[in-house]
Amino acid sequence: MRVEVQDLNEVEKILKVQIPVEKVNEVIEKVTKNLRKNAKIRGFRKGKVPPYLIKKLFKEEIQQRSIEELIDQTLSEAVKEAKLEPLLRPKIENIGELKEGDQFSYSVLVEVRPEINLKREDYIGIEVEKEKDEVSEEEVENILQELRYTFSDLKKVDTNEGIQERYIAVIKFSAYDNDKLIPGHQADALFVDVGTGEFNQEIEKALIGKKIGDKFTIEIEYPEDGLNPLLAGKKVRYEIEIKEVYKRDLKELTDEFVKNLNLGFESVEKLRERVKKRLLEEKKISNQSKMREKLLEKILEKTDFKVPTRYVDLKLMQLLDRVKESLEKDGLSFEKLNLSMDKLMERLKPVAEKQAKEELLLEKIAELENIEIPSEEIEKEIKVISKNLKVSEDKAKAIVYFNILPKKLAAKVLKFLEENAKIIEKEN
Repeated sequence: MRVEVQDLNEVEKILKVQIPVEKVNEVIEKVTKNLRKNAKIRGFRKGKVPPYLIKKLFKEEIQQRSIEELIDQTLSEAVKEAKLEPLLRPKIENIGELKEGDQFSYSVLVEVRPEINLKREDYIGIEVEKEKDEVSEEEVENILQELRYTFSDLKKVDTNEGIQERYIAVIKFSAYDNDKLIPGHQADALFVDVGTGEFNQEIEKALIGKKIGDKFTIEIEYPEDGLNPLLAGKKVRYEIEIKEVYKRDLKELTDEFVKNLNLGFESVEKLRERVKKRLLEEKKISNQSKMREKLLEKILEKTDFKVPTRYVDLKLMQLLDRVKESLEKDGLSFEKLNLSMDKLMERLKPVAEKQAKEELLLEKIAELENIEIPSEEIEKEIKVISKNLKVSEDKAKAIVYFNILPKKLAAKVLKFLEENAKIIEKEN
């Protein structure tokens, strides 16, 4: 077998593999023999069809199976011989013509880990700011007030009463691009919680003071990089009619009100304590995450390396999957929201590039500091995945090594970096 490496750049290589005639003939004969065993052709007993006839009748299938077999048998060995360590599964770039009695060639794209030049002082003792883990009384109060809004009764207002913030306005609206109705952007009875920005901040602001029966027109300019292709870069005219208005009958925040919520709290004070505790837990996680992000940014500033394009694309697909899952939890989808996939991918690509760089950087630091996941922990994880997903241990192993171990290793390295950083507590 002859192996040749062509450098595209420091992280992407073309591996050309040439397989000798003997190996080609051996594989073609093996595939032909396997097909012959089960071939059913009129006039011949099963397994007794002449090989020349099998090769004639099943020519395309023999070629396809032989090519797959040849690549499967030689690729791993070729990569090893070329002394390459693939970051991803090599991608077939070119497949030559397969002929019995002739050599066979193919080429693959191999992405390798970038060379990351790091000195220990580049990531040890980094000075980084971290916000204080504290919750203000105002933050707690905002949550408690939101509970009052959520669990309030709605009462219809008098036709002469103007809309105020946190009133519910039921509107009929249509959206136009010039004089053309925008598909999917009209409703006969849309409930708008005024002042929350859940519908549109400018429209909600325009609703303040309006009354039942009022009609008005408002133009909204949407940015060019908006994700909705039906709105992006357009000046959209909304024609709005106010059909009904409700205001909330806000209950006083008392112990009895809290008990009636059936949330498991007997008093306002107990609820306040729980809210404060939850907010503090969330703030600690958020502050640590932001601090670690700054830490990684500072380390990345000290080194520069190229990331394989396909590796970035993989991270991009993972981000899109997360967005999709998040939408589905709310009963939404890209289609329902008219989201432009091209614009969404364009917006997420820098995030994917950053994530890819951070992951490779953390792996490099793990290598330099001999940070590893214990083998017994890996084995345990494989068994758990195999049992829970009802898959073979080989499949579970692939899932663990590709999806779980990188996250576990990253968490260990981040903890190590945090423990060895100079953290300055920032006043909120």
